[in-house]
Amino acid sequence: MGKKLFSTRKWKEYLKQRQEYEIQKRNRRNKRGGRAGRPSLAREIAAKNARRRFHLLRAPTEFSIIQNAPGVIAFLTALEYYSQQSNVTIDLSEVTLITTDAVAALVATLKRIPGGFRGNLPQDSLAQEILIQSGFFHHVKSVQPLPQVLQGLITQEQSKKVQPDLAAHLIHVGTARIHGSKRPCQPAYRVLIESMNNTHNHAAKEQHGEQTWWATVYADVQRKTVCYTFVDTGVGIFRSVRLKGIRKIYRGVTRLVGVKTDANILRDMLQGKIESSTGVSYRGKGLPAIYRHAEAGRIKSLVIIANGVYANVSKDEYINLDTEFRGTLLYWET
Repeated sequence: MGKKLFSTRKWKEYLKQRQEYEIQKRNRRNKRGGRAGRPSLAREIAAKNARRRFHLLRAPTEFSIIQNAPGVIAFLTALEYYSQQSNVTIDLSEVTLITTDAVAALVATLKRIPGGFRGNLPQDSLAQEILIQSGFFHHVKSVQPLPQVLQGLITQEQSKKVQPDLAAHLIHVGTARIHGSKRPCQPAYRVLIESMNNTHNHAAKEQHGEQTWWATVYADVQRKTVCYTFVDTGVGIFRSVRLKGIRKIYRGVTRLVGVKTDANILRDMLQGKIESSTGVSYRGKGLPAIYRHAEAGRIKSLVIIANGVYANVSKDEYINLDTEFRGTLLYWET
């Protein structure tokens, strides 16, 4: 009797309808984000952030890494710390001086912190204009209408290869605003390419997870100057595996002949005095190539922040910082 029931046409149609119903039910559940009643990961994170309280964090009045490295780096470090436990209200209202290197570093930090954030604009009219014109609000949502034509652009790494087209585009954006038409600038192009190449070579050798970079341009029309920033958000020069051995050697030299610090190591790297992990001199490549452009005057105002070192290369100033920057930042002008 049971055998006959399971072989009937009516029973087979019932099974087919039941199967189709289960498939439709599963598809609806997947669209809602997994198991029945369970939200998607994105909605789950948004809901968690909505329940968090906001911590107020005030930016330093001089929001510029090239001019106030200790203050801005401490602010970015605090932003990452508080975002682990709460949302953050970023108070920029008292900022009276802002430069686009700090804006680029802020964007890079906001894109990797886990919590939500909100903020305000500087009350100072010039600082407010620079923040808006920098391209900051292409990456951070604004509640007010913004101008369509900007003086700056902030771009994120788009592939794991060096991107010549992007480097050329950044230069064209800057030169068009200064001169009224796009112009090439070979020194700025070479520095951008060397920076991208450094990041990719470094990422290939390190085992610290995925790295990314941010490249920016800003046309300072008043000074008729194009300003560039490159931020590598990886472990940074002094946290790399390759430099651990070099730092040990320098510490040994310190005990014998005097002070040798990370600031000295960076100066020696730039001058091509430190060899690569393969034993081949870096002279003519990477940081030494960038250094030579600055020495020859092809680029101006070169500043490098590498972990705990601040280097105003154009002024031959190398300083050890109390608070470390996460990664590496280069700033230069043409």
